[in-house]
Amino acid sequence: MFERDNEFIALQCAYRRFIAGSPELAIITGMAGTGKSTLAIRLGNFITETSGLFLSGKFDLQQVKPFSAVATAFNNYCDVLTTEEESDRATLVASKLQTALGSDLYYLIQVIPNLRKLGCDNFTDIHTNQDDCVDAQRRLQFLFCQFVEVISSCSGVPITLFMDDVQWADSASISIIGHLLKASRSIQIGMPLFFLGTCRDDEMESDHPFWKMIDTVKAFDFKTTLVELDCMDSGTVTRFIANLLHLSPRLVGSLSDIVYQKTKGIPLFVSKMLSALNREGLLRISLTRYRWEWDEEKIQTRALPDDVAKFLVHSISTLPVDVKIALFALSCFGASTDFEIIQAIETDLNLNLIEPLNVAIKEAFVNKLDGRYCFCHDRIHEAAYSMIAEQDRCLHHMNYGLSLMSSVSRTDNTSLLFAAANQLNLGGPSAVPDAEKYYQIANCNLIAGKRAMEMSDFSSAFSFLDNGMTFLRKKHWQDQYDQSLEMFHLAAKCALAIKDLTSLTIICDEVSRNARNFEDTLNNSFVLMSALAHSKILESVQFGLQVLSQLGVDIPSSSTRKDTLKLIIQTQSMLRGISSETFLQYHVLSDFKKVMTMKFLSKLENSMHQTNTSQQPIITMKIVQLTVEHGMSPMSAIGFAYFGVMIAELGDIRDGYMYTNLAKTLLEKNQCNEIAGEVLFLSADFLTYIEPLQATAEYRIQGHALAMSAGDIHWACMNKLMFSWTLLWHGANLTAVRDAVDNAGDFSKEYDHITTLYYIETYKHLMARLIEGEDETSSTDQLTRSVIEHKNPHQLVIVFFYNMFLSLVFNNYDDMKMSAEIYLEIRMPTWHLLSGHANHFFIGGLVSFRIFRETQDPLWAQRGEQFKERINTWKERGSLWNFENKSFLLEAEEFYSKGNVEKAQVSYENAVSSSRQHKFIQEEALACELAAMFYLNIGIKSIALKYFTRAHEAYFNW
Repeated sequence: MFERDNEFIALQCAYRRFIAGSPELAIITGMAGTGKSTLAIRLGNFITETSGLFLSGKFDLQQVKPFSAVATAFNNYCDVLTTEEESDRATLVASKLQTALGSDLYYLIQVIPNLRKLGCDNFTDIHTNQDDCVDAQRRLQFLFCQFVEVISSCSGVPITLFMDDVQWADSASISIIGHLLKASRSIQIGMPLFFLGTCRDDEMESDHPFWKMIDTVKAFDFKTTLVELDCMDSGTVTRFIANLLHLSPRLVGSLSDIVYQKTKGIPLFVSKMLSALNREGLLRISLTRYRWEWDEEKIQTRALPDDVAKFLVHSISTLPVDVKIALFALSCFGASTDFEIIQAIETDLNLNLIEPLNVAIKEAFVNKLDGRYCFCHDRIHEAAYSMIAEQDRCLHHMNYGLSLMSSVSRTDNTSLLFAAANQLNLGGPSAVPDAEKYYQIANCNLIAGKRAMEMSDFSSAFSFLDNGMTFLRKKHWQDQYDQSLEMFHLAAKCALAIKDLTSLTIICDEVSRNARNFEDTLNNSFVLMSALAHSKILESVQFGLQVLSQLGVDIPSSSTRKDTLKLIIQTQSMLRGISSETFLQYHVLSDFKKVMTMKFLSKLENSMHQTNTSQQPIITMKIVQLTVEHGMSPMSAIGFAYFGVMIAELGDIRDGYMYTNLAKTLLEKNQCNEIAGEVLFLSADFLTYIEPLQATAEYRIQGHALAMSAGDIHWACMNKLMFSWTLLWHGANLTAVRDAVDNAGDFSKEYDHITTLYYIETYKHLMARLIEGEDETSSTDQLTRSVIEHKNPHQLVIVFFYNMFLSLVFNNYDDMKMSAEIYLEIRMPTWHLLSGHANHFFIGGLVSFRIFRETQDPLWAQRGEQFKERINTWKERGSLWNFENKSFLLEAEEFYSKGNVEKAQVSYENAVSSSRQHKFIQEEALACELAAMFYLNIGIKSIALKYFTRAHEAYFNW
């Protein structure tokens, strides 16, 4: 830390800016031995002294336990909470976590086991199903963000997360850190997160995942303070030694020149060299001169390596043999190791390790902290590991792994399991001592892979399973079929999670070649189809249809509307007489092929919606029919949800309501989180036709939360987007709507969800026009061009709908007519009744009647009447609250267009009164404005002024 005050002040300033509200992070870079960790710890002491919370973890080149660095930081925080003075806060944290996460707390406990010490142990023994999740890694990111928000709100102090040696960080941990930072920008209660990292930048490429993460969070307005630590120059070495020996720089010049020459000014090397010289008597206290003295000639001729790594190896070589053996054994397990692991090795292999390590501790090569042995520096660890020839290390790793494997068989210890598997894999197949051990080692990796999957670390899990496969013998498909099939299936799931399509394809091909029957290929085929859906959706659909055909379910490549209606009638006939209560008690689908058929069909639902909307209803019918004929599946809920919105679109609102409600109830009963976000999205969409629109916003919040708890980013983003839509159309204050749109945009940006970002771009443009009130023609044209470039037909419809709406509000007839013509031309037919349709028909009707008055073209009057009839249908069969005012206003515009002044007057007033009664302030404003224009046109200016005044007041309040 000598003469690092400027660097320390830079870090202090970054932290103080963070305290003041600025999003900040700091990174300390430099080669090994330059004092990065020491400087970070100095800042940590400052943070702690100023009442901040400093959580730290360290990455390891030989990291064994999933998320170990991040988990260590939060595990240590849990330990702090268990102290007597923090017991009340521990209770509060546990209570808030259980409220916020419910049973999902189980998955967080797998990574942060010390949560059990806080009393969060109600969910530690629940049955878990990894299939009940879209993306477990996304779920874990969400749970970590929730956890940080809880501890932030409970602690009331700034939180700093320090990660040491991020050059060795795994991509999953980096992703969690990135999401913690981005999520901290939106924490409503408590403090955001300050991140501090150290890394050897000379050992990192520019495309390292950590640097990519930093670039990503910069887009969220984070300011990055980069502190670069260099080696000491000769003058600094002289001042350092003078300060250390309490002598003037002039007196130590000869010594410092030698030290600088041999160490190149690397702080760690300087420190260790001076310690070695003192230990060897070459640097000593003179009792006669009362000062330090040294033997310059002997030091100069001393055969010391001029490389820090070689010097540390040399230093270790001077230690007793048993200490060297112990240090090498410790180095095989990484930069830090649990005491119980070394103890297990010592006991099982009858080695003397604990006592020699105590000697190493005294010699400052190793520390023992919180039940773990830690090398004092990474360079010391590397030096200890290099003492054994590379070709011999495999045998040692294998020996340690086999020893730990026998310990694992006697106790259910996760740390021992991961350590055993890692040592066995470092040893490799060539180091296995006898043939019987191959199966046992493969099985150890299988168990470790499963455990890592439970902890949502699919990268580590894939590594364990992939290594496990290398221990399988040539005829493993014949001799260990069940084990091989399970290992390959789990490896395929992990490859999907880490988006390794190449490995996934190879694994699936291997299973296809060796499976004993078609059924044994289905799990892997489903995983492959899911993977293709992310990047090659058309290929995914074709593959899914092919598998379904082999399962006996044929989906026609095309069908007419008449064919689809016939199938709907057939399905309704099958459902006739079966109540919701009967379905809730329905027998469970147990036939494996039928279960897999339902999974393939449910996966196709959303894919078909994006690629072939005309065929999607066929998929829906198949799910419902299979449920009726063979039994209830967790996937049945998605079928009933789509079926409900489909028959509602055909006019059967009440039955549609029954089936969407059934879908929600089945979801709750079966706890199928995988489809929860999608089912609640569809249900909330449909409920806008049944319940007051203002009451449906909470369903969007619930849908977002459930989707996130399943790692389902797509439906989490869609629910958040539609929450802002609901606020807009139920008449919430436009500032609140804009905030919700911005929040949805930040969330979609955080997860790089392109689909919703396209829509949010349109919504932001709409908000700017409504709030600012300016006619930004160039901005509108730019948005339209951008949408056309993205080739998203759904968004293009939305853009021209909102252009039509804005033109109506701002009374720009030419733009309104042009937008309406394009909108009607590109509007796509749909089988599903979705929430946006109501606004499209309402605004479409108002615009049509206006254009008819200007053009007297009967086609526009006909369109207006058609739009009005749909609104009336929803008013009569659905929600009077949502549609009465719209119906009155469309009637008024129709009467006005046909010259029926008396009826128009009554309908306008009814529209205004109904809008106010049902809390639709924006539609009250629009009704007043259209009524004012009507009265102005027929020459009654006094009433027109009254309505214009009321319109202005309502718009202003909106």
